[in-house]
Amino acid sequence: MRRRAPFVLLLLAWNASPTLVQGQRSRDRVSLVFRGESALQRQEIGQAADAFRAAATDSSAERRAAAERMLGFIDWRFYRRFAGARLHFERALGTGADSAATFAESARLEIAEGRYRQAFALAERARSLAQDDYASRAAALQMGNAVVEPALVTRIDGATVREADLPDSAAMRTAVSTLLAAVRSAPGRVEEAHLLVLAALIAGDGPAALEGFRSYYLIDAGGTARSPIPAAGATLAKLLPAWRVAATVRERTRLAAALGRARLYDAAGLVAPASSELVVYAAYCRRLGREADENYRRALIGEGRREDLTRAYYRASRDLWPRLAWPGAPPRYYPALAGPELARRYGTLVQLGVTGGYYDLHFGHVVGDETLTVRQYGRQARLRLLVIDGMVSNGLQSWAWDGAGAHGGWQRSDTVVQVRPVFVEHTIALWLTADSARHERERVNTADSAADWALAAEDSLGYLPGVAARIRRDGRDALVDSLRGAGLQGSDLASAFIRAVSRLSRASSILAHEGRHAIDDALLPALSTEEREFRAKLSEVAFAARPKLVMSSILHPNIGDATPHGRANLRIMAGLVRWMRLHAVEIRGLDRNRAMLPQLPLLTDEQLRRAFRSMDPLARTAGVA
Repeated sequence: MRRRAPFVLLLLAWNASPTLVQGQRSRDRVSLVFRGESALQRQEIGQAADAFRAAATDSSAERRAAAERMLGFIDWRFYRRFAGARLHFERALGTGADSAATFAESARLEIAEGRYRQAFALAERARSLAQDDYASRAAALQMGNAVVEPALVTRIDGATVREADLPDSAAMRTAVSTLLAAVRSAPGRVEEAHLLVLAALIAGDGPAALEGFRSYYLIDAGGTARSPIPAAGATLAKLLPAWRVAATVRERTRLAAALGRARLYDAAGLVAPASSELVVYAAYCRRLGREADENYRRALIGEGRREDLTRAYYRASRDLWPRLAWPGAPPRYYPALAGPELARRYGTLVQLGVTGGYYDLHFGHVVGDETLTVRQYGRQARLRLLVIDGMVSNGLQSWAWDGAGAHGGWQRSDTVVQVRPVFVEHTIALWLTADSARHERERVNTADSAADWALAAEDSLGYLPGVAARIRRDGRDALVDSLRGAGLQGSDLASAFIRAVSRLSRASSILAHEGRHAIDDALLPALSTEEREFRAKLSEVAFAARPKLVMSSILHPNIGDATPHGRANLRIMAGLVRWMRLHAVEIRGLDRNRAMLPQLPLLTDEQLRRAFRSMDPLARTAGVA
């Protein structure tokens, strides 16, 4: 099955996994750590490891620590070399730099091996050493994972965890209080909110679980989509405050049903009676997620086969089929029946196909459904928008990027799919960077340093991290200033900013980008995937109310790689350079004698729109280029 290339959101550097964040702090020159991180973003595992091995001999303790940590990450996550990973983490700790990040990454390794008590201790150590909220968040998330995962393994997967590997009750209480503080500190962030729901349910803390749920769905994906979430939330508001571990079967059944309607199937599986179909379905989702991740891992190191993923989906669905509740004997199983039946019961959406050059799986649950009309350059298309959540798998690249980026959605025929958690995380992370307490960290990433100029000297069209960060910062600050100018401040400012960015992201990535795909499909159905992505990215910026806020999928480390997105991004870089040279006198502060791309942040929003329209054949036909 051929799937359209997805829209990609590059999650902000301050929202990346601990490993990636700490590496990016060392970018005061064109470091080998940066080269390794960029290679990982392009799924070039061997090249990344080579760069990190070289960086491990650097004179900077921070760079050595980051390199060793990344080598450990590659060892355990891609190659399952757990002993080798521990050696790298020990070397990272030996540098004395960024120890909190190393302990947090070590906790992830212990969770992967099923050593949850040890993982919790390492995460607690990370939290005690954390010197900023980035490190504190990473530690809190691993504390949550360390207490939640063994409960999911035993109660849903039906597996056994050794007593010596289980965190104690004090760890559970600590995790709930830590996650609750994290949720209150940054309402709406999905990962800590989700973990709080699960941990609080396990601990029997109904009020905390309700607070986690409300934070998880604090931000919708924009629009007025038909959704089961409001009704499910009203029921949970009545049931969760009274939740306790010693709940009756009836109470468990009612709560599990409401959590299922909210598309939180792992939470539903935790509280449902053991005989419930919700436990069976939650186990199916977890099994499929594990098998998809293992398929991606093997594919990235050259050991996987694309048919293995399809077979894993068919096998898991076949095993699920007779365990579902049927009015009589289960009908005969056929693979083609599984998707529609699961969609009917659980709102499931399943897509198997090629994304970004990789055969992968996108599996989530519909939380919104609406019909939209998109108009561009005198053309229009009518689209169905499905918003999904409860992700079991969001494709190979999302897994490989490990929190530094993700597939935000895709389009097939007249249907557009939007992955809600990706948009929410992008929006919240952007707001958090507006906090003055984070400006020193941001300054490291956005400084107009020698790094971008040195990179541009090597590759005049390549990815420049400082440029990407400065454009994002400028777009954010312009929006904040406009809202403050309207008299907003405090929580009102935060709410208005989050609503505005949510609307902007939806309008650019869904309406403009995916809508352009639908328009092009009607006009030129034989376009190559690269050409489709190129044109959709042009519309994404040309129709944006604030172009600098929506360019993260273009100013991306994949520029120039072999994927359709990477090739399209490279063409856009070339087009921007041409436009800047042609319009140099109009660009305030531009130095014609220096490389163009490091000076891209000098363009105004309107100049960016004009530059993008100038590359678009449809805009030229309409006479607006």
